[in-house]
Amino acid sequence: MKDFRFSYKFKMACKEDVLKLCPNIKKKVDVVICLSTTVRNDTLQEVKEHRVSLKCRKQLRVEELEMTEDIRLEPDYRLNPVLRKACKADIPKFCHGILTKAKDDSELEGQVISCLKLRYADQRLSSDCEDQIRIIIQESALDYRLDPQLQLHCSDEIASLCAEEAAAQEQTGQVEECLKVNLLKIKTEMCKKEVLNMLKESKADIFVDPVLHTACALDIKHHCAAITPGRGRQMSCLMEALEDKRVRLQPECKKRLNDRIEMWSYAAKVAPADGFSDLAMQVMTSPSKNYILSVISGSICILFLIGLMCGRITKRVTRELKDR
Repeated sequence: MKDFRFSYKFKMACKEDVLKLCPNIKKKVDVVICLSTTVRNDTLQEVKEHRVSLKCRKQLRVEELEMTEDIRLEPDYRLNPVLRKACKADIPKFCHGILTKAKDDSELEGQVISCLKLRYADQRLSSDCEDQIRIIIQESALDYRLDPQLQLHCSDEIASLCAEEAAAQEQTGQVEECLKVNLLKIKTEMCKKEVLNMLKESKADIFVDPVLHTACALDIKHHCAAITPGRGRQMSCLMEALEDKRVRLQPECKKRLNDRIEMWSYAAKVAPADGFSDLAMQVMTSPSKNYILSVISGSICILFLIGLMCGRITKRVTRELKDR
C-alpha cells in the first residue's frame, strides 16, 4: 500500500480490508471510492455485519473528510484549486467555448464541471483530471443538490415527479434514479439532456451509478473482481455476464441492468452521436456492442462480395468488347 500515500494509521487499519475488497485497485482515490461504496452498500442493505472492519471505517471517514476538504464541490471550478490543477490541460482543450463566453467575474454555475463530466463519460480526460471528476460525479450522483446544472434545469421535474425522493433526509441517489425512471415523462429539453448525461456517465463507470452498483455489488465481486474499475470496464464485464447464459446474476442486478439497457437505447435514439469519433465511442460502449459490430462486419463482407462480383463482370465485359 506504499503507493497509496495514505496516512500510517489508515494503512494499518485498512490493509487487510483493501487486500480483501479492493485487491486490484492502485490509486488512492479509487481505494477510497471502493471502500466507501462497500460501506454505503452494506448500510443501505442493512447487513448484520459490515464487510469493512470498524477500525478501517473510522480511518476511512478521516480520509473522506480530507478528500472532501481538497475537492470541494463548488459550482464554479475556479474556486476548486485541486480541480483546476488536475484539469489545467483538459479545461482549455474541451471547455474552451464556455470559458470564452464567460466574463472574468461571472459565475460559471457548474458549466465547466458539466463539460468535464461529459468528457469523462467519453473517456477522454487525463488521468489526474479523471480522478477528480470521478469523485465529483459520485458525490453528486448520491445527492442531486450537489449538481448545480441538474438543480437548475430539473427543479420543476424534481418537484412534480420526485418530490418524495427529494424530501428524504438522507440522499442516496434516489432523486437521480427517479429522474432516470421517469425520463420519458420529462418534457423540458434541458432537463432531459441532464438526465441523458447521467446515463452516459453511468456507462463509463458503474461507481457513479449508486443504485445500479448497490444492486450488482455481489455480482461485481463474484464475476468482475479482477477487472480494474473505471472507463466502463466493470460495466462491460457485467454486460457480458448478463449475455452469458451460464452466468446467473442476482435478480435485482439483472433487473437494473435490463432497465439501464432500455434507458441507454432510448438515450442513443434521442441523443445521436455528433461525429465519427462519438459514433465509434457510442458503439463500443453500447450494451448491444457485439450485435452492432456483427451487423457492421456482415455489411462490409456483403459490400466486398458485391464489389468483387462487379469487378469480375467489368473485366468480362471489357474482354468481350476487345474480342469484337
